Amino acid sequence: MSVTATHQEALPVPLIKNRNFLLLFFSAFLSSPGYYVYLIGAEWLMLSLSDNRFYFGMLFLGASIPRLLLLSTGGVVADRFNKRFILFLSDLARVILIIVLIAFLLTDTVTAWHLITLAALFGISDAFSYPVINSLTPMVLEKDQLQRGNSLIQMTAQISPIAGPALGGTLIAVLGFTGVFMVAMCMLLVASIIVLFIRLKKEDEEEKVIQTLWADLKEGFVYAKKNHLIISVVSMAFFLNFFFTGPFTIGIPIIVKDIFEGSAVSLAMVQTAMGVGALLGAVFLAVVSLKKPGKAIIWGLVGLGLIYTTIGSSSVLLLTVILVLVMAFVMQVVNIPIMTLLQQTTEKRMLGRMMSLLMTVSTGLVPISYAATSLLIAIGVEIQAIIIVSGIIITGIALNTLRNKRLKAFVTS
Repeated sequence: MSVTATHQEALPVPLIKNRNFLLLFFSAFLSSPGYYVYLIGAEWLMLSLSDNRFYFGMLFLGASIPRLLLLSTGGVVADRFNKRFILFLSDLARVILIIVLIAFLLTDTVTAWHLITLAALFGISDAFSYPVINSLTPMVLEKDQLQRGNSLIQMTAQISPIAGPALGGTLIAVLGFTGVFMVAMCMLLVASIIVLFIRLKKEDEEEKVIQTLWADLKEGFVYAKKNHLIISVVSMAFFLNFFFTGPFTIGIPIIVKDIFEGSAVSLAMVQTAMGVGALLGAVFLAVVSLKKPGKAIIWGLVGLGLIYTTIGSSSVLLLTVILVLVMAFVMQVVNIPIMTLLQQTTEKRMLGRMMSLLMTVSTGLVPISYAATSLLIAIGVEIQAIIIVSGIIITGIALNTLRNKRLKAFVTS
């Protein structure tokens, strides 16, 4: 919802004049890259602490399980309480966790299990921040601004894999692990403070009717059943994420280190390419209105599967960087229209729960994906083989989606 009369009278409204949106934008601009600075530091620290790649997989599994279990609760909390304060507490909690890690480093007592435990605590923070950021955006924008607004917010999110890994990899080489974590801490601290200055309309902050947690969750599920398009999309994403998230997230750092024999800078190159591609995709959708977004989503998924399969067979770092960049671009053509659709068709009082439901259902198999990938690696299956097979399966699922008439007919307002 717009916060000024100007936003209601002038169409299109320049987002740069929307104070609340700018605050949200700049907070995300610092928070997301700060998180990735921490993440690349934690990833490389884990690879340096132990040669057992099972522990590396556990780093992601440890974060995904509490995130998955608490996402629904996070959605209810987002609908009940002040969203900006929840976002503030989430970033502040991450600051405190990084301070703890720095203390372990300074005392030379950090272990693989310390990193896994901290990852789990980060996952708890994610469960409360994820529904908020996506439900806060429609609170400060009009419906016809959502695709552009989502694209701009996605730009900040996608600068994360650009600035985060690039800065993080450089800081590891120059200042060591303590330096990289201190920078991440400062970025998250400033981001948390910026959020406190967001001011919503009184009706957006009015006191909510408090029910039991179960009643709120049940109300959300009943509401979701009425949106058959979203149900079909998240059902498809439920399986796609199983074959993509675990093999890709765990596999890329291992491929860089073990196959390409690269360094932290090499890993940063691949992760930066992911960010560049996603950023270009967000820019594209900020200036181009998709006439048939449903078909774009479906064919984007087909392209994603084919590119992913090719990444698994690549033996050249530069080729992998290019493929990852293109793949990330295609992913935005899928993700942003889906997010905009959900925001446009959801009542504001239900936004937190709908965002958490979308994320919970679509990522439901992600912890199992991490565990399965880690176990396959532990028993000797090559990570490249895992990615190739996963890519073939994703392509098959995407081609099957061509029969989804409801999704093919989807048009944005």
